[in-house]
Order: sequence, then structure tokens, then C-alpha cells
Amino acid sequence: MFECLKILTTFATNKSKKLILTDILIIMKKSMFFKPFVAVLATMLLSFFSSNAVAQSGEDVSYEEYPHMSTLKDAKDGTLTLVIKNKKDLDRVFGPPGIIAPTPIIDFDKHFVIAVVLPKNLAQATIEPVSLKHKGNKLVFSYTIDPMKRVNYDYRNFTAILVDRNQPMKVDFQEVSSNGVALSCSNDVKALRNQVKYLTSENEALKKGVKGLNERIQELEAERIYYLNKIKEVQTENEQLKKGLRH
Repeated sequence: MFECLKILTTFATNKSKKLILTDILIIMKKSMFFKPFVAVLATMLLSFFSSNAVAQSGEDVSYEEYPHMSTLKDAKDGTLTLVIKNKKDLDRVFGPPGIIAPTPIIDFDKHFVIAVVLPKNLAQATIEPVSLKHKGNKLVFSYTIDPMKRVNYDYRNFTAILVDRNQPMKVDFQEVSSNGVALSCSNDVKALRNQVKYLTSENEALKKGVKGLNERIQELEAERIYYLNKIKEVQTENEQLKKGLRH
């Protein structure tokens, strides 16, 4: 049992997968009594590493980013994961871009759209596509969210890609870290974590704004004192001129 605890300690201290599995094999050789337990533990650890591996398994699928639109203000709140197959569905969530520019037309006979729209409480966070993989009879779309890096849009930020119509339209969505590692915590925890980061970023921006206002207030106060002194000088000069006129 001591040796089994050793494995768990190794796992808790984030040693490499190779090191952990080596320890497991050593215990299996030493103790037949714990062999069933070790086999189960090994399976669990392998499953854990597989679920948290960098999102690189599966066949890469080419895609084209499509930023030429903006999220409608009345779009449903929450994180929207969308597979859009026609213009009618597109128009339920997206409108034209906020700038005056030619908007490429999507040919839905040749392509469909995969999109993720951020919730209102993360509206201006950065979201970017990471990969699109073909696994079995479906696609896996991985994306990353950076709540600390903000955009200047006045609409909810999103990522959208165009995919060839010949690809499967069943899509699994996977948020990953900046280095592509799948996030294993629940969606609720991820949402709360992102909101904390987003609000922290917002607070920093507000602090900078307050600092700028305070500096401006000090500048205005200095100007006020300058003009008050200037008024006194002019008033003194006027009094002297009036006395000169009387004489």
C-alpha cells in the first residue's frame, strides 16, 4: 500500500507520465496482491492523461477564419456553440460588421460555419481558434479564451470559421489553454474562472482610467490656481492705474 501511495504522491507533484507509469510497472512486478488495484489505477491515469493531452490527436481539417460580421445585441446569452448550415440560421445570431467594408458572401452550398460566441459577462475577452480535427464521424473544434486580453468591439466577441461542406457537421467543442491543453474542469468552473479574469482585467482598466482622471484633476487645479493668481495680478494693476488717473 505504501508503494501505491507513492504513485499518488508522484502524480500529485506533477512528475512526468513516463515516471508515473514506470512506478506502476515496478509495483506490479513486486506485488501480485496489489496487481488488480494497480491495473485499475494505471487505466485511470492513462485515461486522465489522454483527456488532458494537447489537442493534437485526430486528422487536421483545413478551415478559413471568418470575422466579417458582428454579434446581434438580442442574440441569446451564454456561451453559444454553433454549427450554422444556412443564411437563415446565420442571421439569427450575426449581422453585418460594424465597419463600412465589403462583406464576403458565404456560399452555403460549399461551406458551413462553426462559431463560438462569448457570453455577455465576457463580451470583450479574446477568443481564437486553435485547431479543427476529424475524429471518427465528427469534428472537434478547439478554441482558447483569454479574459485578460480585451478587444474594443461594442458587441460580444466570437470566433467563426468556414469549413468545407463535405466534412461531418457533427461538431464537439473543446476549450483549451493557450498551449492547446484541454481544460478538464466543468463548464461552470471554467465560466467562473474566466469571469474572474475578465473582471480583474476590467478593474485594471478602470484603475488606469481613474488614475488618468486624477492626473487631469490635478492639472485643472494647477490651472485654476494659475488663473486666480493672474486675476489678482490684473486687479492689482487696475487699482494702480485708477490711482494714477485720480492724480
